[in-house]
Amino acid sequence: MFLFSTCQVGAETVFKKEVLRLFPSFRLSFSRPGFLTFKAPEQTPEQTMDAVFQFVNRSVFARTAALSIGKVQQEKSESTEDFTAIADKIWEIAEQNRVFVNRIHVFRRDLLPPGVNGFEPTGQTPELQILYNILVERSPKPKFLGTNHHNSQQQALPEETVMSVVEVDPGNYFVGIHTISAESPIQSYYPGGILPLEIPDNAVSRAWLKFEEGIRWAGFPIVEGDCCLDIGASPGGGSQVLLARGATVLGVDPAAIDPVVLNHPQFTHLQNRISQTKRMLYRNVRWLIADMNVAPNYTLEVLEELANRKEIPLCGMLFTLKLFQWQLADHLPSYAERLRCWGFNDVRIKQLAFNRQEVMVAASRQLSVAGSQ
Repeated sequence: MFLFSTCQVGAETVFKKEVLRLFPSFRLSFSRPGFLTFKAPEQTPEQTMDAVFQFVNRSVFARTAALSIGKVQQEKSESTEDFTAIADKIWEIAEQNRVFVNRIHVFRRDLLPPGVNGFEPTGQTPELQILYNILVERSPKPKFLGTNHHNSQQQALPEETVMSVVEVDPGNYFVGIHTISAESPIQSYYPGGILPLEIPDNAVSRAWLKFEEGIRWAGFPIVEGDCCLDIGASPGGGSQVLLARGATVLGVDPAAIDPVVLNHPQFTHLQNRISQTKRMLYRNVRWLIADMNVAPNYTLEVLEELANRKEIPLCGMLFTLKLFQWQLADHLPSYAERLRCWGFNDVRIKQLAFNRQEVMVAASRQLSVAGSQ
């Protein structure tokens, strides 16, 4: 049996190394930038499906994963007839494997790292939308497809079996399945593990994408009236995400804040370095976000000083760690342990779809949930 998994373009080497550490019995097979397959050890289909869940749940770099059940190659994928032929072959594979499908995900692997030449991960193309529509239309058991199956970006539901169709290269599609559970990370609910986010017209920076995705992934219950601290706030994209939830935001950064954010009545700009601000200003802070363009150890030193102050009632922190060299990924387990020593019993680390060469860290003081590192 084989599993396939997607990741950020450029992260393949550290992802392979991570798999070797977490799943030593798996072996690398076919790969492309942003797409890897692994040969599973001899085990039951149920055990392999559990491994699919663990891939996404435990791995920092796996965006999505599925049990591979076959692939389709088609020289041409231009006309409706071409896509109909592809769809029929996919359903033939599903029937041969006796797959009971509730949901269909169709997406392509990333072609570039996020932010390069304006590229943002969506996994979608007009051609793949056509293929999705035809797959739905030609389903041998359409009544078993999930709710609102006419929307290719619709969130899957717990207990559904998802058939993932990945365009790895033009005309080359891998077909796999995974099952959604209540413990599945949020990425598993969406095609390609990519939340369907569209940056608003008034967003002042791409940090909006990172922290909107990050808060949804972390599940932080930030509500109206919560006091939040944004370290490295300039120009204000992360603060916008918090303000949209009704929070009061203290933005710390010696650089300028965009007027769209600066003039918001619930935003206060502390135009200084975090080390030069008075800690009494943070006595009501419940949630902290940070996006500092510095080495991971420096980020952690800044956060440790704040996290260990009893007068700051922190519930959780959401922040990026920059991997200026990919080898820094080797230290992620020790970074997680360091955070636990500060009293955060739920620590998760993930390279999210809209992160660049960095990871997102969520640390909260609450009961542990699935996905803890």
